[in-house]
Amino acid sequence: MKMVSYLVRHHLKMELRSLHNVMSLVIFALASTYTALQVLGGKPDPTTWNALAWIILMFTAFNSASRVLPEDLTAVRAYMHWTVPPRVMIIARTLHQSIIMIILSCLLLFALGLFLGSGNMDTLSIFGFLAGMILTAVGLASTLTLLSALSARAGAGYGLTAVLGLPLIIPIVMISTSFGTDLVTGVALGQTVQNLYYLGGLSIAIGIYGYILFPYLWRS
Repeated sequence: MKMVSYLVRHHLKMELRSLHNVMSLVIFALASTYTALQVLGGKPDPTTWNALAWIILMFTAFNSASRVLPEDLTAVRAYMHWTVPPRVMIIARTLHQSIIMIILSCLLLFALGLFLGSGNMDTLSIFGFLAGMILTAVGLASTLTLLSALSARAGAGYGLTAVLGLPLIIPIVMISTSFGTDLVTGVALGQTVQNLYYLGGLSIAIGIYGYILFPYLWRS
């Protein structure tokens, strides 16, 4: 765990040194939300608001996964191949991407509230929606981190991540949109909380899958 903690801190320090990479994701989320406001000409109905929230989050996740990390470079990867255990590497990368996506999810929900309103949700529903966004962000980060590592190993670039990622995230997106639709249409959080359990279970399952699969990819 010490090595995982060290690698996560290292990744976050690298993010701070090249802050423009993270800021580009923030600007994308904010610009997308403001563009939606201009296109719609005002605050949308709750169902449209919900769809926009998940669409913007999904594409923000893909933009985050498309970034080139230092260990994706051939020379660095060759060095880390012999110095870092593969399971430590995938855990650290997943945690790093999850932290970035959680921060972006919070900023996105703030931007949605600022520009497009709260989708007629009360305070409890807003916090429930934020919990759903965070769990969705973790699930997307887990999936796309594994796929981006696969793409980097295959030398296929971002295209392979997008092609493989879209089908794999469909279950996450379907549960998320169902959960969000319930909240914005007035369903009590307690009556739709099972969707949070599903999202949490999916995130854990994807993380375990990457933990098992990545060492074989790392050796090849």
